[in-house]
Amino acid sequence: MTTPLSPPPPPDDRITITCLYCAKPQEVSRRAMTVTCKYCNRSLRIEDIRIKEYQARRTIDTCGVVTVEKKGQAVVDKIHCGGMIVRGKVKGAIVSRGPVLVGPEAEIRGDVKAPMLAVGAGAILEGNYEIGHRDKVGEWLAARPPPAG
Repeated sequence: MTTPLSPPPPPDDRITITCLYCAKPQEVSRRAMTVTCKYCNRSLRIEDIRIKEYQARRTIDTCGVVTVEKKGQAVVDKIHCGGMIVRGKVKGAIVSRGPVLVGPEAEIRGDVKAPMLAVGAGAILEGNYEIGHRDKVGEWLAARPPPAG
């Protein structure tokens, strides 16, 4: 007697994103372009953005990665993103939930707040930079043993 074969499990078609506004993680479909946060009800863009030429905008908001190519130039009030790669020029504030990678010929004029920053030799940076999480630094300092003396 033959036993019926069970169907193969469905492919994992979900990804976890973190809301740009309330910082709460949630699962969404891998194919989704935009979703509404189930905690703060704000609209979230999930797709990656690639800037290849001059663009002037008020804001760029995405949970994905913003890439400014060599010939790209972004003039914005604020970029709020999941990660950023800069090979061209950016003028405006950047708030990133992921790493900000700056190429050797890139130029950033504006404040940057990110958990990690990698800068190529020769890049031009102008503004205030807040790298890392202050709460993590406080936890690290509290966990250290007191100095001997």
